[in-house]
Amino acid sequence: MTVFALRNIVNVETLQEIQDRFAEATGLAVVIADEQGIPVTVPSNFTNFCSYIRSSEEGLRRCMLSDERVGIMAAKRGKPAIHRCHSGLVDLAAPIILNDKYLGAVLCGQVLIEDQDKDRLEQIRRNTRNLLVDQELLHQYFGQIEFTGQKRVEAAAEMLYLVANYIVKMGATHLAREELDEKNQKLMEELQIRAQLEKTLQETQLRVLQSQINPHFLFNTLNTISRLAYLENAEQTQSVTYSLAKILRYSLRNIDQLVTLKEELEHVTNYLNIQQSRFRDRIQYEQTLELDVESVKIPILCIQPIIENAIVHGFEPQEGSVKLTLRAFTIGHKVVIEISDNGIGMSEENLVSIFSEKETRGGHTTGIGIKNVHKRIQHCFGPDYGITAINSEMGAGTTVQITIPL
Repeated sequence: MTVFALRNIVNVETLQEIQDRFAEATGLAVVIADEQGIPVTVPSNFTNFCSYIRSSEEGLRRCMLSDERVGIMAAKRGKPAIHRCHSGLVDLAAPIILNDKYLGAVLCGQVLIEDQDKDRLEQIRRNTRNLLVDQELLHQYFGQIEFTGQKRVEAAAEMLYLVANYIVKMGATHLAREELDEKNQKLMEELQIRAQLEKTLQETQLRVLQSQINPHFLFNTLNTISRLAYLENAEQTQSVTYSLAKILRYSLRNIDQLVTLKEELEHVTNYLNIQQSRFRDRIQYEQTLELDVESVKIPILCIQPIIENAIVHGFEPQEGSVKLTLRAFTIGHKVVIEISDNGIGMSEENLVSIFSEKETRGGHTTGIGIKNVHKRIQHCFGPDYGITAINSEMGAGTTVQITIPL
């Protein structure tokens, strides 16, 4: 159920204008109060008598309590109520009810009734004698209070009811507009999500179209090139072609498939064989494995993207050689795969951006990306696994740790 208050559904300046116009038209004192009797607007046309009583702390408390009571009385009846306030003056209240919730009341009055209140001064003195105010001044202000007829009071009550209903309609319109705005906002968000999904689908369809060359044709072609290289004594060409064929065959396996660490590292070796032929002796690679870790399972294509990232972003931009070190060791019931390089390192900003929602890297990478590797490992093994540490220092290199279950 929606929780709302009077001042939140109708602009206070608008309420003030309505109240001022009503006071001008009737000559009566008017104020709009919330459900607790606390004024929402600045009182209009208040008598000096009531203003003076409200100037004392106890007098204000009694007035707000009186306003609260007559407002609730009107709300229970569902129509305007006429009563005597705590000091003895006649007040009117019309309830403001929206969606069966009492939000406040329009209150007016501060008058005395002709033929009823001629001798009320003594009673009013008794009602107000313990207030910390000047009783003589209060008596003087009492003499300024207007006497009016019963019919005028009843007519004012009917008019007050119309005003309260008008405020209710404004509140209902405001709520309807808010609800419409909220639905429009949700619709816009859904349209944006749909547009993004359509864009992603189109990009995926394009990539599928681009990759629709027959794999068997490609492998057969690579094997032919490899045999030709052998016949021509081009051993390095044969080796690179053979490695490329293995990489392509491995990459076409199901991305959700689990492979052994040994298989994944063979794929890394084939990838580095091609890169070493490109950079010759500028790439050094060392690999150290503890016993029994080769058989652990890992999602396919989780290590090679890290190696590629080290070469592309840590080595290609600079001259000189790169040293890559891979260690796999156990800690308790976990296997940690640590990949280190001596490349250019990463700034703090780049480290933070790696796992951000917005992709910041592209071009040379495999398209799988570090973030994707992390998510796929967590999807397979849970939140305690994945890329659990990335340490980098500008000019000194980067170390990435992957953790998987033993």
